[in-house]
Amino acid sequence: MLSQRVENIIQSVSSLRPMPSNVTRIMSEIEKQNVTIDVLVGLIGLDQALAALVLQMSNSVSLGYSRTCSTLNEAIMLIGLGRLKTILLTSSATGIMKRSLSGYRQGAGELWHHSLVTGVASEWLAQALHYPNPEEAYVSGLLHDIGKLLLDQVVLSNYNEIIDLVQKYRMPLWQVEEKLIGIDHAKVGGLIAEHWNFPVVLVDAIRCHHAPSLARTNQRLPAIVNLANSFAEDYQLTESSLLSFEIHPESLNILKLEESDVEKLKIKMKDSGVFPDLSKPEK
Repeated sequence: MLSQRVENIIQSVSSLRPMPSNVTRIMSEIEKQNVTIDVLVGLIGLDQALAALVLQMSNSVSLGYSRTCSTLNEAIMLIGLGRLKTILLTSSATGIMKRSLSGYRQGAGELWHHSLVTGVASEWLAQALHYPNPEEAYVSGLLHDIGKLLLDQVVLSNYNEIIDLVQKYRMPLWQVEEKLIGIDHAKVGGLIAEHWNFPVVLVDAIRCHHAPSLARTNQRLPAIVNLANSFAEDYQLTESSLLSFEIHPESLNILKLEESDVEKLKIKMKDSGVFPDLSKPEK
């Protein structure tokens, strides 16, 4: 039987707002072969917050866009329909991911920064490792820690025990959460993705990003996110004892990589300039 605390967490997932109907409609339009930019601009323009998000993401230097877009038409032309679909998929989470997390000791914007870095790193790794759909990797990386939003207050109330296990026994955070709370942030994230009717491949990538072999249909995607999360350590804004950057041995087996290959990929990604001015300063 599930503990009452886990039941409450699962209930909080069910209480989240579903994917907004306007987002669902735009996603449906994107799937049509004869869709035009003008139609999409008209639909997105009806939602001020969504229009601002599309413009913001299209002007994001950290996503590799160097051109400035001042209109939705320019933004969609620049980012393409694949990235637009991704922005729509993640639009429900973007705003709440920018808030502070007291339990995880992350200030406002820090979860979003880590998530964005992991998303971009996941996409870069997917391309480098010839994964067929880099956009899936970007979405999965961007939302891999979304479960922390619903676990934050529970972690806060158990902080001393959690930090003790993390520091004294060198246990990864997700295993500590499982031990003390009964569910970890990755599983909660998978429940949120299911609530938003994400495809199974994305649900599993979020749910299994710390243990990729548990994925039901595609182990490569969570393995890529697991690797990208470890790369993100070099781009953190602040230090935190409650951030896990370990590469699970399963990930290397699934991706057919040696440790030496990982180091080469990390250097190559850094040299690619995909994260301008985000590297940690040398100590």
